[in-house]
Amino acid sequence: MQMKKMISSVLILSMIISIINMLVVPNRVSAVTMSSNYTQYVKSGISAFPKSYQSDLKKLAELHPNWKFQAYNTGIDWNELVSSSAENKCKKNTIYYKSGSTIIDPEGLCICGKSGDVNYYCASASTVNYYLDPRNFLDETMIFQFLNLSYDENITKDILKKAVANSFLNGKFKIGNKEYTYVDTILEASKESKVSAMHIVVTIFQELGRGSLKSDGTYSIPTAASGTVDGYEGLYNFFNYGATDGAGAVQRGLKKAKEMGWTNPDIAIKDGVKRVLANNYINVGQNTKYFYKFDVVGNEILTEAMGKKKYSSSYFFSHQYMTNIQDPSSQAINLFTYYTNGGILSNSLTFVIPVYDNMPDAVSNKGTTLKQSDGTLYKVDVNSSVNIRSKASTSSSSLGTASRGMIVAVIGSSGSFYKVKLNKATTYNSSNKKWNMSSITGYISKNYLEKADINTGSNNPTNPTTPNNPPNSSTNITSTANLKFDNKKFTLKVVPDTKIKTITDKYSKAIITDKNGKKITGTSTSLATGYIVNIDNKKYTIITIADVNGDNKITSSDLLKVVNHLNGTKKLSGAYLEASDVNQDGKVMSSDLLAIVKYLIGDSKIKLV
Repeated sequence: MQMKKMISSVLILSMIISIINMLVVPNRVSAVTMSSNYTQYVKSGISAFPKSYQSDLKKLAELHPNWKFQAYNTGIDWNELVSSSAENKCKKNTIYYKSGSTIIDPEGLCICGKSGDVNYYCASASTVNYYLDPRNFLDETMIFQFLNLSYDENITKDILKKAVANSFLNGKFKIGNKEYTYVDTILEASKESKVSAMHIVVTIFQELGRGSLKSDGTYSIPTAASGTVDGYEGLYNFFNYGATDGAGAVQRGLKKAKEMGWTNPDIAIKDGVKRVLANNYINVGQNTKYFYKFDVVGNEILTEAMGKKKYSSSYFFSHQYMTNIQDPSSQAINLFTYYTNGGILSNSLTFVIPVYDNMPDAVSNKGTTLKQSDGTLYKVDVNSSVNIRSKASTSSSSLGTASRGMIVAVIGSSGSFYKVKLNKATTYNSSNKKWNMSSITGYISKNYLEKADINTGSNNPTNPTTPNNPPNSSTNITSTANLKFDNKKFTLKVVPDTKIKTITDKYSKAIITDKNGKKITGTSTSLATGYIVNIDNKKYTIITIADVNGDNKITSSDLLKVVNHLNGTKKLSGAYLEASDVNQDGKVMSSDLLAIVKYLIGDSKIKLV
């Protein structure tokens, strides 16, 4: 008997070591077997989208009846998309982080700690998933990252002049004795290449900035477009083409400009638009800011009339304009602003929005190191970012900013503000492969927060309530060493092998049913995840820690369920997801697998925290 247990223990340990080695990759994601091809098609109209898209799109249609929405069915399975084989490759996605000034949860940064361009670090898998999920961006401003960027004849010279006001593009340049304006050059480039003139302007500003205001009222020309860089005089690059991340980017871009023959601003803009925006992106199907970042389309502009088309997977996941994960959102704000200022916001605009196969029912949230015990979890609901105030007043000093989608814990309320707690990354610990952090507390206006459920990823705004006040109950329910009630989510957590008698001894009238609604009468039966306990007409879902498959036993099959969740093969949800969080830290990781193994071999017990 002892020998049998030893052999079993060795096998389980061997299994868990293999599992952890497989799972502990820098971005906490694993490679998967990718499809050889994807069948894609476009359908127009809100009804063409999954239900989880439709509510937000209907609101937009009411605001702007002339807007058109196209569902771009990618044929890509969500689990393939978010794997390390596709969009979660290290250094493929970066996020802005500057120590001492940027507030970002450590879960927002990849545990590899690698950097790209200055102050840009690899984003975590949860951050990438958040920006990949189109349902996070279906509001009046963010929808512009899905705007079709093809030629738009409604963008006139007057509209474009408004867009370039207070920038170097509002100026002129000379070639020989002939004078040109940037606006005229951009309009000509737009017509020739069939690319939106607004898109050209936004891209130039994205790459070079607007220039600095000088004393004479004009704006300085950014270095890459000045034609004055030592060793690269007379060369111009308005799109940073070839200017890869890192030191010397401008010089690398100008070296590419020399290859292209961009020897004056006129040809640099016109040929740049054709080569970089039209030929390299729009004409191969990447005709939105979202598609510029995420290469999830085939090799052509797919229209509804073309029906279903199959594309080799070799066309996907490698061709991206930028590494900055937040760029499509930033450009959406710019486009919305320019269209608003130009008076063309209510024109007939087409938005091409991707749909993936087997998407989770709830939208993806950003990762967080906060726990349910830290307070009621909310997420920031703004276009860009919101100030965290030192006091409950807009006139108080700012402690920093929280970006769109960031999770905060509400720990109090003061007038129109919530008192919140945040964890922020500080420095990277290379020996432990993790980000150090510190906690801060401050105040955020209630207008900029919405309730978040990090277990289900719910994105539906709820009416904010006073945090940490459970519903009234006619029964005085309290947690004990073996029972932990949650009166907000109506769950009851128990440790493995907790008997029904444990509940009925305390609540004599309690009724326990299995997941199919069948009443269970035997008091010696162990509680399983998914069971329901009814106490005075209040129903609580049982969560037996580590009983991930709901069979009221802890075995290697529970291990396999967690493994499949972590590698994306089959995601857990609801009570079963909570049961897999064995150490109850609000995250499901390889450490939870190890905790199950230790329990199975008798090395440690599972306790409620």
